[in-house]
Amino acid sequence: MSVLLVTYNHKSYIARALESLFNQDYPGSIELVIADDASTDGTMDVIRAYEGRDTRFVFKYLSNVTNLGITKNYQRGFGACSGPYVAVLEGDDYWVSPKKLSRQVRFLDEHWECDLCSVNYFVFYEESATFVERTTIGSGHRLLTARDLIADNLVGNFSTCMYRKSALECLPTELFEVRSYDWIVNICVARASMIGFIEEPMSVYRIHSSGAWSNYKQVEKLQLQLSLIPTYNRLTDQRFDTEFSRLEHDLRKLIILARGERMAAGGGRLAMLSLSRVRDFMPPILTTIIRALLPPVMTRLLLRIARRGQRL
Repeated sequence: MSVLLVTYNHKSYIARALESLFNQDYPGSIELVIADDASTDGTMDVIRAYEGRDTRFVFKYLSNVTNLGITKNYQRGFGACSGPYVAVLEGDDYWVSPKKLSRQVRFLDEHWECDLCSVNYFVFYEESATFVERTTIGSGHRLLTARDLIADNLVGNFSTCMYRKSALECLPTELFEVRSYDWIVNICVARASMIGFIEEPMSVYRIHSSGAWSNYKQVEKLQLQLSLIPTYNRLTDQRFDTEFSRLEHDLRKLIILARGERMAAGGGRLAMLSLSRVRDFMPPILTTIIRALLPPVMTRLLLRIARRGQRL
C-alpha cells in the first residue's frame, strides 16, 4: 500500500499528521510518497526526523526544488505511488482513528464495485476552535455515484480518500492541465465505479488562514467553482450535463446570497424579504452547499434571516 503525503509550508501541522499516520494499526508495509511542493518553512526537516522510526514505512521523496502548484503536485504524486491502494494525507490534516487504513483496505477488498473508499470526517475551524461533523455519524457505509458527488461533495477532501491505483491510472491527462481539486478527481474516478463512504469519522479537515482553499473569500470560492463547471463537464464527456447544469444554476443563487451578506447583516425588512424570496426557490441541496462552503456564522445568519423573513 502507498500513502501519498502532500505538503506545502505545513511545518505547524505536519507532526500531527505524521503521528496520526504512524499510529495506524495497518500491519503491512507502507510506501510513504512525499510530494512536498517546495516548502520554505522547514516542513521537510520535520518529515525527515520520522524516517527510520517505524520499519513498516519506506520513505520515497519526490523532488521539491520547484513549486509546481496543487494540481501538478498531485499528478506526479499519484504517478509515483506503486502500491495497489493509495491513501492521501495532506500535511495540514490528520486522522483520528488508528483503524482508518485497515478499514479502507478491507472495504476495497470486499467491494469490487468501488474504486474509492472515503470516510466521514470532522471539519475543524481553527479560528473559532470549532469541530463540526461533515454528515451524520453512523456505523455503516453508503454507496455514492458521480451524480451524488456533483450534487453534494460528501467526500470533501483528499485526506479522507483511499483509491485503487488502477483507477488513478485511468484519470484523463487533461484533468491535470486545469485547476483540479478532490471533487473533480473523484467524479472522474466514479465514472466507472461507485464510491464507498464509511460513516464513522476518521479524519479531520482543517480550515485555516494559510490553507490553499481557505485563502479565497466566500464569493470567490463560489465563483471559482462556477467558472470550472464547463471544463469539468467536458472532462467527463458531458455524461453528467444535467447534473452540472443544475449545480451551475444553484451556484448562481448562492452567489446572490453571499453577496447579500452585508445587506442581510443590516437586519432591514427589505433584506429579510429578499433572502426569504431567494430561499423560496432554493432546492434542498443549497442548504448542504451553504454548510459546506460558508463559515458557520454566515450560514446561521443567512438561514436565520431567511426564516424570519417567512414570518413577515
